[in-house]
Amino acid sequence: MSEFDSKSFTEAVRKSWLDFQQEALSVESTPQGVAAALPHTLPDGWQMVVELQPGPPKKVKLTDGGRTLGWLAARGQNVETDGVADQVREICRVTSMERDGWELFRWLELPVQGEDVHVFAEGLSNVAHLCYLHEPTPRGVDVADRTLRRVFTDRHITALENHPLDGKTERAVRVDYYIPAAHPVAFQVLRRRGRIQATMEQWGYRWQDLRKTNPALKPAMIYDPAVQNVDDAARAIGEEVCELFCAYDETDKIH
Repeated sequence: MSEFDSKSFTEAVRKSWLDFQQEALSVESTPQGVAAALPHTLPDGWQMVVELQPGPPKKVKLTDGGRTLGWLAARGQNVETDGVADQVREICRVTSMERDGWELFRWLELPVQGEDVHVFAEGLSNVAHLCYLHEPTPRGVDVADRTLRRVFTDRHITALENHPLDGKTERAVRVDYYIPAAHPVAFQVLRRRGRIQATMEQWGYRWQDLRKTNPALKPAMIYDPAVQNVDDAARAIGEEVCELFCAYDETDKIH
C-alpha cells in the first residue's frame, strides 16, 4: 500500500477549492456599477447576486438590492414581525450591514477588500436562512390568484395547484397552476414585491429547462402592477420565455 502523501493531498484540495471559487464568481458591469454572482447560494440553491455602486469619494455601496428579504418574504416569512426583525437587526450588527426597507447594504472603503464582501455574503446567507424560523406567514390567496381561479371557473377548466414538473436539469419545479392538455399550460403568479428582475432571470432559466423535457409546455406568468416593479429588463425576459406575461387584470389576454 502506497504511503499517503498529505502534502500533495492538501495542495490538491486547496487547488480544487480555489478553482471552484474562480469558476463560480461572475462579475459584470451594469448601468449602476458592477453586479457580482458570488460563490454563495441561497437556501434554494440559487447563486447569490450583489451589486457594487459608486458612492461618495473613495467609497462604494455593496448592496443586495432588496433580493434577500424579498426572497424570504416570497417564501412565506413575514419579515416585519418582531421576531424576524430582531434576528435581522442582530445579523446586521454582527456583519456591519445596514437595512433600508428591504435593502441590505454596507459602505466599503476603496480599494474593496475581499474579506468584506465575504462577510457581507455570509450575513445575507444568515438572513435568508431565517426562512426556517417557525411562525411563517401562511400564503394567502391574493387578487391575482382569485382572478386566475375565476377565469378557470368561467372556462370550465380544472387546474392542478402547486404542481411539480421535471426539467432536464431541475427536478420537481413547482408551478402555481398546471392545466394538463396536449399543449399544457403552467401558470406562475409573481409574489415577490418590488424589483423582480432577479426572479425573472431565475424563472427564465426554469421555463427553458422545463421545455427541454416538454416542448409543448406553454408557460404563463401573472403579476400585480401594484406590488411588482416590472422594468424593461424583467418584461423582456417574461415576453421572451412565456406564452403569456401580463398583469392579473388583463383578463382578456388570460382568457
